[in-house]
Amino acid sequence: MHKQEPAREQVTAVRIEGMFSFIPLFNYLYCLLASTVLVERPLLGGALYMAAQVTASGGRMLRRDALKSLRPLPRISLILLAVLCLVLSLGLLLVYPFSVNLPHLWVLFAVIILVRSRFALVIRLHRYGARRSLTRVQRMVRLVELELVVAGLLAMILFLSQPTDTSWYLLGGFILTSMLEGYAITASPVVQHESATPTDPASETDALSKVNAVRTFRVASSITLTALQVSMILIYTLIAVTAGDLLLCMGIAFVFTYIPCRITQRVLHSPRNQDRDPTNVLLVGLSLWLASLVTLAQHLMRTPGIWAYATLAGCTAGTTVALSALRKLDGNMQEVIAFATGSRPGHSLELVREAQASLSGMVGQMIALIGLSLLVFFTESVSAISLQTLQPSLLIPAAVLVLAALLAAFRLPMDKQVAQKLHRFLLLKDNGETNLPLQKQLEDRIVKVNHRHYGIKLIMLVLRPFFYIKLQGKENVHLDQDIACVFACNHGELYGPIVTNLYIPYSFRPWVISEMTDKDEVANYIYTFTIKRQRWLPERIKLPLSKMLAPFLAWIMHSIESIPVYRNDPRKLILTLRASAAAMEAGDNLLIFPENPNPQGEQQGYLQDGIGEFFSGFVTVAQLYERRTGKCAQFYPLYADKKKRLLTFGQPVRYNPDNAPADEQIRISDHLRGEMLRIAGMDAAVEG
Repeated sequence: MHKQEPAREQVTAVRIEGMFSFIPLFNYLYCLLASTVLVERPLLGGALYMAAQVTASGGRMLRRDALKSLRPLPRISLILLAVLCLVLSLGLLLVYPFSVNLPHLWVLFAVIILVRSRFALVIRLHRYGARRSLTRVQRMVRLVELELVVAGLLAMILFLSQPTDTSWYLLGGFILTSMLEGYAITASPVVQHESATPTDPASETDALSKVNAVRTFRVASSITLTALQVSMILIYTLIAVTAGDLLLCMGIAFVFTYIPCRITQRVLHSPRNQDRDPTNVLLVGLSLWLASLVTLAQHLMRTPGIWAYATLAGCTAGTTVALSALRKLDGNMQEVIAFATGSRPGHSLELVREAQASLSGMVGQMIALIGLSLLVFFTESVSAISLQTLQPSLLIPAAVLVLAALLAAFRLPMDKQVAQKLHRFLLLKDNGETNLPLQKQLEDRIVKVNHRHYGIKLIMLVLRPFFYIKLQGKENVHLDQDIACVFACNHGELYGPIVTNLYIPYSFRPWVISEMTDKDEVANYIYTFTIKRQRWLPERIKLPLSKMLAPFLAWIMHSIESIPVYRNDPRKLILTLRASAAAMEAGDNLLIFPENPNPQGEQQGYLQDGIGEFFSGFVTVAQLYERRTGKCAQFYPLYADKKKRLLTFGQPVRYNPDNAPADEQIRISDHLRGEMLRIAGMDAAVEG
């Protein structure tokens, strides 16, 4: 008997994703429609449906003991919200029967109960089919049978109590939402998680709370899911009640859920778009969402028109894009958990994740119910002008939540490069191999507190028009995902470092002279080698300007993850070579500028035009890399031409470990310089 326990643990939670997340919105809009037809008060039906949603979510949370996983303050806040929602729901049930047609109100109750029951039964049926491994056709047949039974019950209630025209109208709307529900659930993927052995969710949750990537993702996800419930319910209610066109709202809800969902999934999951960053997609969705909410609040102050419906569509599209990006990020988090804990997340962690998502949704439903109840109770007691002033203020909680989600998303440390490295490390681990530099780098970026440098990305975006160049020779670049490479470019004073960081379409870590990474030395360095040589600047401002730019430049060097080069200290130069080899072993490419700014005292600073003499010691990084990994790195020459505004890739050269190290240094440095001279149209012999 004891041996059979692990087998039962194999039956795990099934999570339904995709468009099905928006089915409660369609059901909610139908309840608004039914309430309008039956009792001529659309808000009453919407509020009652949300009360049913909150009750169902609360019951599910109590069955799973989800409240125990919360800290005391959130637990108390949730309980207070639940008590307030209970009082408001009782008010709806006890007060309104005295102000509306009681028989019609009972019909409305029946409609809402059937809609909510159908939603719950469809989820159970689909999960049952997934666990039983039923075919798609078998699941669809059972789904159609369920929908017909529920529709038959509703038809019996309607035709026995309502006029024929009203009955057909409401039954048609019910069947339409049934079809949308069936399509959404059959088109949504079902994600299953298996675990061979039982685990302790409390200990796993405590351990993961110390992982920065998981912690920040859960915060962003929770706030987004809460904002979804609040904003979607309230904005559709305000538009539908003010404009009175519920069918148009249902059409907008479907079209601007379906199309953005398909487009976002194609962008994030297509093999040709593997470089798409889901965090950036999330930020785009949240930004569109927030901008649409603000615009909608402004238009609600006036008579709703085309702009109100346009902002409604924008808000729906932004929400869909944000949720699709969150699902992609959730997949990345599964690998983060595997990296942090040493094993793939199983049944217990999936239950905790699902409980947290349900709690976030329930909080949003409670806030939406409070807003709806206020509208229901005050609609008849205030003038039309006062109501029109009150409605935009109800969007404030939604806007605040979306803004909070946007700020939380900015703190997510995972980018596309880290996700790719994490996936590669887990594949190595599954094959019994390891990569200590990559593991250390992932720990620094995932486990420890680490933020993405959006500031430097914004600066690069602003600088691009001022340093516009044309990229040539990309056909010469053939990168191997498993072998790091080294890009070598001329300096051209500051022009080479600037345009390469702005326009090279591949990831890399640049070499930077150590003085540029030290905020105490950077001022003197840029004064000596750059600003002092600018004749157009007055002498009196050159040094103060250098000091003013120093902190900003040091921050930039940190943001681009530069590797300091201790050129004047041979002992520390070893640290540069070791750090570079470790970075290459972790999968990073390098960008170097091998020119000597002061060959034999002939000049002070880098050449503005042409190519200066090369150091050759940089080739040592390939020697160390080959010694550690057995892989031979390629060197790609680039020439940045300031006059022609061109950045050109030359022919690469690969490190050959069979040659003597000194000879290989000369061979590679000569090839790179020769290629740069060829691209620049200079004669190598004359230049030499």
